[in-house]
Amino acid sequence: MEKRAQQRAPDCEALLEHAKERIEQVEARVEEVEKANTNANLAESRVKLAETRTELAETRAALAEARAQQAETTLLRVIQKGVDGAVPEAAKVNGVNGVNGEHEETPVAALSIRQREILRLIAEGQNTKQIAALLDISPKTVEYHRGKLMRAVGLHDIPSLVRLAVRAGLVPGES
Repeated sequence: MEKRAQQRAPDCEALLEHAKERIEQVEARVEEVEKANTNANLAESRVKLAETRTELAETRAALAEARAQQAETTLLRVIQKGVDGAVPEAAKVNGVNGVNGEHEETPVAALSIRQREILRLIAEGQNTKQIAALLDISPKTVEYHRGKLMRAVGLHDIPSLVRLAVRAGLVPGES
């Protein structure tokens, strides 16, 4: 019996060694599967992030469109309503009211040519990037001129600038 046990011992040791190798292989496979699951989760998160970014871009585009429509509506309302005491630009020369010949200092007369040009483009509904492209200057330069003209005329928002431009006759009224 002892002989048999001694004969079986190497077989058992070989089986034990084989079992240990198999356990190591299974553990390595488990790690690979866990890593694959992590990669799959990461890929899924990236897809969700891309979808969220797309939704954000769509929302920003819709917001920009709504703002453009709001500005256009405001401009049309101002033009249709008319402005009391407005004198067309053609009737004014260097701040002189051509209707009754009186000298009238308008806020627009104090602006530089570039500021008047930017005011006109704003009143026509152009945004900063569009104005920059039209005048072949940077958007920051457009913002600088707009800020300076707003300070010069004492206004603080775009609708007020639009009304000023209509009053000054920088934009043609629609019939």
